[in-house]
Amino acid sequence: MRTLYRLCEEGGLSLEKWVIRCRLEGAREDLAAAEQAHRTVEAIARSWGFTHPAHFSRRFRETYGTSPSTWRRHSLDDLSRRAAPPP
Repeated sequence: MRTLYRLCEEGGLSLEKWVIRCRLEGAREDLAAAEQAHRTVEAIARSWGFTHPAHFSRRFRETYGTSPSTWRRHSLDDLSRRAAPPP
């Protein structure tokens, strides 16, 4: 494990930040997925390793500029509009 951290540092990459970013991206994708709409934001966050909802919300907002709930609402609204038949 030390070797991995050392290699990341030498490459100018923080392993911790990279892992958190990957987890946030996975949660973001799940929040926008219609098939995940039945799950709570907290359940999705927990499934991606975020055990504290406030911490997840804070990290999500810092990374994406919006709250997880707002992201979900807008994403699902967009999906609904695209799925609706044209007038």
